[in-house]
Amino acid sequence: MITTVTLNPMLDKTVRLQRVAVGRITRAEQVSSIVGGKGVNVARQLHRLGCPTQATGVWGGEVGAQLERLLTAEGVRHHFVPIGGMTREGVTYLDAEGVMTCVFEPPHTITPVEADALLAQCRTLLSDSAWLACCGSSPAAASDHVYADLVREARARGVRSALDTYGLPLRLALEELPDVVKVNRDEYQSTLGVTLDLEHHIVHALRMLAEQGIGLAICTDGPRPCYAASRSGCWKITPPPVTTVNPTGSGDSMLAGILYGLSRGWDEPKSVCFGAAAGAANAAVWDVSSVSMENIVAFLPAVSVVELVFS
Repeated sequence: MITTVTLNPMLDKTVRLQRVAVGRITRAEQVSSIVGGKGVNVARQLHRLGCPTQATGVWGGEVGAQLERLLTAEGVRHHFVPIGGMTREGVTYLDAEGVMTCVFEPPHTITPVEADALLAQCRTLLSDSAWLACCGSSPAAASDHVYADLVREARARGVRSALDTYGLPLRLALEELPDVVKVNRDEYQSTLGVTLDLEHHIVHALRMLAEQGIGLAICTDGPRPCYAASRSGCWKITPPPVTTVNPTGSGDSMLAGILYGLSRGWDEPKSVCFGAAAGAANAAVWDVSSVSMENIVAFLPAVSVVELVFS
């Protein structure tokens, strides 16, 4: 079982229209909604691949109730903790030419009591988990420590952990040495105040993480090559070129693909290549983190991997 944690979910609504007419009334042609949030996307993609998974986190208010209905309808197993704050909504206005204009509401608040309730829920879920994936931003200061606490708890219980976040939650959780860290280049730079302009900057940063005890460190950069390092090696993985339809969730599909491979005993470069194919397959379609195994496998031959050797 792979358990994902999302502190900052969202009702992700898409409004299709001919064009956005600023300052005027615009009639929508179609509206659709899904549950958004990085951990939810990872769980959705794993579920699509037939991998046992469950999602947890916090949600609240009428929006939270709608998220529960939507996720239940998808068939994704979930155990979210209700909170007093109203979970946010995000609206993407998609015009006839494929231009997206996105508006995200401010996140909900989380109290220290609610953060403790989530930690208690996660401790229960760890009892039947092989992996714990902590994904996405923290919406409030009271929850900034949650990912670090969970990585430490997972290690104590023999559960492997993965981390994909930024800011203070990233800095705190890195100290607990998760088994997998997937970081976006820009977010890593802004979080740790480092420069990753050149390949050797990225490689050095990842090798340092591996030497500190992180099992597998991955740095992504959108559709550009990503880099991965562990104590057994360092690799440059180039994803296949795609015509992007919707990039939302591509990083989450990538992490899901990596966890899918690692949970099956694949080696690190094979797992990251599978993740890169999953991310590319996601970007090529509109639906978020819902690509099939067949689609991912179709992209695999176009993924290239080069082992980087250093003296």
